[in-house]
Amino acid sequence: MRATELSRLLGTQAEAVVRMLLPQGKRSGSEWKAGSVDGQPGDSLGVVLRGDKAGVWSDFATGESGDLIGLWAAARGLSLREACEQAMDYLGIREHKQLQPLPKRYSRPSKDGMRPLPDPLRNWLTDERRIAPATLDAYKVVSRDGWIVFPYLRDGQLIAVKYRKLPKEFRQEADCEPCLFGWQAIDTNAREIVLAEGELDALAWHTYGVPALSVPMGAGKGGKHTWVETEFDRLAVYDRINLSMDDDGPGREAVIDLVERLGRERVHVVRLPHKDANACLMAGIHQEAMYTALRSARTMDPVELRDIGEFEDEIWAEYHRQDCGMVLPWKKTHDEIRLRPGETSLWGGINGHGKSAVTSFVTGSLAACGVRCCVASMEFRRGLWMMRMNRQVAGTANPSEAYARHVTRVLAGHVMAFDVQGAAKSKRILEVFRYARRRYGIELFLLDNLTKCGFADDDYSGQKQFVEALSDFARDEQTHVAIVVHMRKGDDESKPVGKMGVKGSGGITDMVDTVLEIWRNKPKEQAIAIANATGAPLDSKWEGQHDALLICHKQRFNGKEGRFGLWYDPGTTHYLAGPEHKPRTLLPRDKQASFPVAVVGAAGDDFEDAFPSDKVAA
Repeated sequence: MRATELSRLLGTQAEAVVRMLLPQGKRSGSEWKAGSVDGQPGDSLGVVLRGDKAGVWSDFATGESGDLIGLWAAARGLSLREACEQAMDYLGIREHKQLQPLPKRYSRPSKDGMRPLPDPLRNWLTDERRIAPATLDAYKVVSRDGWIVFPYLRDGQLIAVKYRKLPKEFRQEADCEPCLFGWQAIDTNAREIVLAEGELDALAWHTYGVPALSVPMGAGKGGKHTWVETEFDRLAVYDRINLSMDDDGPGREAVIDLVERLGRERVHVVRLPHKDANACLMAGIHQEAMYTALRSARTMDPVELRDIGEFEDEIWAEYHRQDCGMVLPWKKTHDEIRLRPGETSLWGGINGHGKSAVTSFVTGSLAACGVRCCVASMEFRRGLWMMRMNRQVAGTANPSEAYARHVTRVLAGHVMAFDVQGAAKSKRILEVFRYARRRYGIELFLLDNLTKCGFADDDYSGQKQFVEALSDFARDEQTHVAIVVHMRKGDDESKPVGKMGVKGSGGITDMVDTVLEIWRNKPKEQAIAIANATGAPLDSKWEGQHDALLICHKQRFNGKEGRFGLWYDPGTTHYLAGPEHKPRTLLPRDKQASFPVAVVGAAGDDFEDAFPSDKVAA
């Protein structure tokens, strides 16, 4: 939680807080008086106890001032982050902790062979790149075997190392934890930070008098920002984050991604007179101009009303836009149905017709190909639904223990669980989903199912409002939310119910982008059961007929609908695209086990194409 937010909360009980921090002080009118932040008696330090400025303090002897979080840090000799952690404990606030991936193992680089910068390297940095010598010392830039060494330090520990050999050769230590460069130069009580695109840009900002951090893997999107997970808590205390990315395509992509993940309300985008901070320094841009750029940095605020002329390029691009999104695990659906970022899909079906099995199969297939998924399955025991997905991904009814564990390890980091059984409050679900999206970059959220979200059966208004909130979340965070829903009970199960049969408010299907129905071919099952019981031959009309239908009733993006026959394998709970197809592992070839598994199925042609290596068709 941001420091200023915590300070505001502490201000609601300002007197209790200052009595604890400065116990030797005394009340004087509407202020608490003390001799200093160390707590001795006196009158030079005053803390406002009431009103809009509750918690604001000033020490007239030293000139220091601030808010209650700053006073907490000063009185106890803590860093800002430590003070925030203690204040959260005091207030009884807990950050979300339930979405934790399996811990990863990282290598720690060695300091062996690191030496002070020799004159040629130091001169290149100070003369050509114009970095101040004091900056090189502050960031502890050294050398090793003729390479410039940029040490990634956190709390004094060497986390990662990047190298540059002149003129332009780069490398970095392998398998190190993603970490921001420059923590060693940052004031532990700072409320504002600059994030630059490269190490030299961070050094340039510091030379201008503004300590800065650098992202470890440059600009871009997606995998470039794995550091957000490991640095999320450390950055949480900052009231303002200034993004100083390069003025180019990758830099603009990084801004869009990081604004969403670090918090739109506190991230300010810096526009510089040259491509980056070091280019400004080399071009002789004055310090005041850089300060102006920093103070003029703007948030990417939502703007509801804009002139259509701003969208000229976007309008023209729509003429050439290709459908994009995550594909389903059947080739024949690829050109028809997509799970697109920014959209919400509804997956309905009669009780027992396979809604959970189909959505688990879809989620498992995408996760196996690298899509980050979060599953909120509140109808089944945690171990049960996880085992069923594991079996689907394994592609065999009875995997060996070694193979089942291998599948789990492959999925680790790609499947996260909203760990609640029974009903969960809709507000809490949204909070956790938003946290998971921003911290872990979740691309697909599966909610199974709507009736388990704390609503009464007849609370149609509440259900509608929640689906609307989920749709807003998907759009704002550019992720996809799949919601499983029940159908109203009809006269029988011999035919699909249709879009109008979704249980609850009719407005639910209006708000979502895609409506899908799973129907189990009960007439075929009954015909087979009768034939088996009587010994009579099965009517030829059932031979080769599908076991289930996936029916698309609505797709807002392209207007396409359609019915797709599926064939069910009970051992693996796979849904296959044709009667001749056989279940097989959903793992990509490079993730498949090198040891024997219990059953190895033959792959149908449809599966060969259904799981492309890029997992998301463009």
